[in-house]
Amino acid sequence: MVALKVGIIGCGAIGSVLARSIDEGKLGNRVKIVSLYDISFEKAKRLSDTLKTKVFVAKSFEEFVSIRDLELIVEAASQRAVKEYGVKVLEHRKDLMVMSVGALLDEDLLRALTETAERYGRKIYVPSGAVAGIDGLRAANLGSIEKVVHIVRKNPKNLQLSEYAKEKGIRLSGIKESITIYEGPAYEAIKLFPRNVNVSATISLAGIGAEHTIVRVIADPKINRNVHELIVKGSFGEIKVVMSNVTHPENPRTSFIAALSALETIRRIASNINIGT
Repeated sequence: MVALKVGIIGCGAIGSVLARSIDEGKLGNRVKIVSLYDISFEKAKRLSDTLKTKVFVAKSFEEFVSIRDLELIVEAASQRAVKEYGVKVLEHRKDLMVMSVGALLDEDLLRALTETAERYGRKIYVPSGAVAGIDGLRAANLGSIEKVVHIVRKNPKNLQLSEYAKEKGIRLSGIKESITIYEGPAYEAIKLFPRNVNVSATISLAGIGAEHTIVRVIADPKINRNVHELIVKGSFGEIKVVMSNVTHPENPRTSFIAALSALETIRRIASNINIGT
């Protein structure tokens, strides 16, 4: 059996979970971690030193992407990394998995990625991430959808604001009760909370787009989990899904299930049978 050979860009919390899980055999013998790359070589080297499998730690992206037998590259770094490396990954005839999904709401970037993938016969994968119901949303979108709402509820300390959000006068320090700090289209939410609403981007791409998907962000000092609620209404009926996610121990702004979702996507890619939409 030939294993799917995987490389990871970004050796932070999510990248580390993926690398260690593959190395520990959680995806069986169908998947093999072969290379790591991070703008901090030292961070990538520290991660590689914790693995039983000997992996190549690249000193540059060009060195990383040029590995001949590398088949799937997982971006687990940032929206900037998607913009900087995504097209190049596909041009080197590697498939691409995107974790920083907010980058794909840039229409020019998405067009460049899809056109490059088609030109070179490659695939782009976007895991469901921290919310359930993406399969139902995709199916419903083949009919007619009237409304898609994504409600995000997090502890204020886990909501990292952009400079743009600060310019808007959004302040979170010292609040005692839950407050809605944003309600509006997904494309605006991603500008305000670029590291917190990748889920909104995934929902938008799977459904009716970022202009028509409504996002409500709630800062709640009384909770210690990341809560995502997806509401979809249309000709098919109604979907309502609530996820109360344990935060990642190394990065409280990220839900642990986001890493598990990426692992399951990799397993599906390498598997002979796939269950679900």
